Amino acid sequence: MDPYNDSGIPNRRPTVRTVAEAAGVSPSLVSFVFNERPGVSESTRKHIRSVAADLGYQPDPRARELRTGKAAMMGLVVRNVANPFFNEILMGMQENAEGDGVSILAMDSQFDAEREEAHVRSLASRRTAGLAIVPVGDASTVRLWRQLQPSAPLAIVNARLAAAPDVPHVTPDDETAVDLAFNHLRELGHTRIALLSAPPQLMPDGDRTARYLQLCSEHHVRPHPIYASLRGDGLTEHLSDVFALPAAERPTAIITNSDHTAAHVYHAIHRQGLSVGRDVSVVGHDDLATSALLSPALTTIRVDLREMGRQAYRRLTEPGLGNHREHVELIVRGSTGPPIES
Repeated sequence: MDPYNDSGIPNRRPTVRTVAEAAGVSPSLVSFVFNERPGVSESTRKHIRSVAADLGYQPDPRARELRTGKAAMMGLVVRNVANPFFNEILMGMQENAEGDGVSILAMDSQFDAEREEAHVRSLASRRTAGLAIVPVGDASTVRLWRQLQPSAPLAIVNARLAAAPDVPHVTPDDETAVDLAFNHLRELGHTRIALLSAPPQLMPDGDRTARYLQLCSEHHVRPHPIYASLRGDGLTEHLSDVFALPAAERPTAIITNSDHTAAHVYHAIHRQGLSVGRDVSVVGHDDLATSALLSPALTTIRVDLREMGRQAYRRLTEPGLGNHREHVELIVRGSTGPPIES
């Protein structure tokens, strides 16, 4: 059916009755198909959906919301939308959501616990059908969501909250990621290896830092954790002070928590007249599309961020799924090399 008449004027929006008449079935059968109700053969479902597609029919989300009492929408609250990491998570969620006729509403807490709480309250007031959250700090907003929306599913992404063990978590394999980065740098001869991390009060878990400190102890390496704001403002200044230390004191290598912050590390190193990969080796995390374009190209931990988004969405729509830990691998490029003194 042409959506426009001979005069170029749009025809009326197709309805359930329009689809039913064109498919030769009852309106209730069409409703059964688009509401995923049982009792309809697969061949009939395919026939009705094919006719609906030809007509340009789309179910009215407002009618569904009135019928179910829930919005055809899932929420995603992240810590820093400027970091492309979270855009990849969003895109992965959308890939699965679009097939279900569900929209994803993303909000940015900007590493601010009060802003995060406000976003959770806003999503709950909209009767959002589920929430995936990349939390700031402790589990207070998780408890808040469950208080406001006790029947709506919840997933925690890119964090591990010991205070919420029954909530499904979707994370990279963080301990393995630290192992891969640390051991790669040790094999190159580095003994002054730093780890960049969010401040403890903003850190949703301490797994990466704990594993780093354990490795330092095992290999008799003096730990050098760097706790800094990861929002970008002030990060370069903070790191510039680190790399301004005398050559015998400053770290010769640094493990970052993301490729996004690794770019700020590059800037801080260059500001001190130093060279990435020669004076200071840098390891990122995520393997963003732009990381291979840096100069030198960034050694990093590769993780399938879109798959993490898809897995987060599944935990909002498939009850009973447990935690998911995404595989990681080391990608070696030009930003790491042996220390000058070796």
